[in-house]
Amino acid sequence: MAISAGRGQFAVIGEPIVAVDLINTVAPPGSPAADDLLRADRDAEAWWRIQRARVPNGDLPDIRALRRLRSALRETIEALVDGRPVPPAAIGDLNFFMRSAPASTRLVVTGTGLGRQTLWHLEYGGNPRLAFIAVQAAGFLSDPAQVSRLRRCANPACSMIFIAVNPRRSWCAPGRMRQPGPRRAALPPRRWSLTRA
Repeated sequence: MAISAGRGQFAVIGEPIVAVDLINTVAPPGSPAADDLLRADRDAEAWWRIQRARVPNGDLPDIRALRRLRSALRETIEALVDGRPVPPAAIGDLNFFMRSAPASTRLVVTGTGLGRQTLWHLEYGGNPRLAFIAVQAAGFLSDPAQVSRLRRCANPACSMIFIAVNPRRSWCAPGRMRQPGPRRAALPPRRWSLTRA
């Protein structure tokens, strides 16, 4: 699914981890669709609105920090997908984001029993949203079974990476390929628009 943001559109495909949706906000260097969908604060604000139910509450991080996290995640995930060594600098950046706002869990009494509450420790100067994305990604990327599900879209004009729930899946979005007769032809993804609040 694509959602309008400024001049571009976010390709939101609802991946199991926010990190994959984040890395898909920019095409890798040299790809035909090289474009940054987080080039301005208003674009980042629109992306955070889309992700708000999946990340902790709190202040929006600086766009430069968001781009730095995205870059570290993209380098890490692309290296894993391509079977290359992960750049140590990318791992260092991810570790920085995880340390910058550590979390602790506590047990709380609710109206229906007990519940868990996550507390983000901001005294280290970090942002809980960025720390959450980095921690969630670390859990996923440190599991070889999960990493084996990462794929690049088979459409050569697409730069998206996705998590294949079905091992035969090779396209970033259902319906990217149709059978218009004896040959297959790629179709652009359907477009949805989101009006800015």
